Amino acid sequence: MTYSSKTVQSLLEMSREEALHIQRRMHCVNLNKGDYLLHDGEVCRRYYFVETGTLRLFHRREEEEYTVWLGTSGEVFTNLESYLNGSPSRISIQAIESTVVYTISKERSDQLAHESNAYNTLLRKSVEKAFVGLSKNIMSYQSEPAHQRYNRLIEEKNWIAKYPLK
Repeated sequence: MTYSSKTVQSLLEMSREEALHIQRRMHCVNLNKGDYLLHDGEVCRRYYFVETGTLRLFHRREEEEYTVWLGTSGEVFTNLESYLNGSPSRISIQAIESTVVYTISKERSDQLAHESNAYNTLLRKSVEKAFVGLSKNIMSYQSEPAHQRYNRLIEEKNWIAKYPLK
């Protein structure tokens, strides 16, 4: 199974040839609900492209788990702190439903960024989106109670019917 070149193309305006060039460097990972892409303490060495399904990024403090972000179809992300610094991850990445993710190693991603302006732009846009999300989260944590943050997240992802707050 290969990452759909139409999906790659839809992430950014690029030619079919550029999309195929990018897709050939990716690896497909099929996850069941509860499977992990990354455990805290491991170094994140991959970029992730979500084809279908949902992933949660979370951290643990004492005995509690705190979800910090949900990745859905069409999302491109990584654990930037661990990925860029080569440091142990402080978060885990886990599927919360059956999920298909395409990954690319840091080495291949860096090489592809030098070869392809379209891919380089895709990475830049994913980092820009991460910073916007971080800014929203900081403001949210400072001004909203937990249930309000959760409801906003669900609304943003259009999941009201799928994951209602109980």
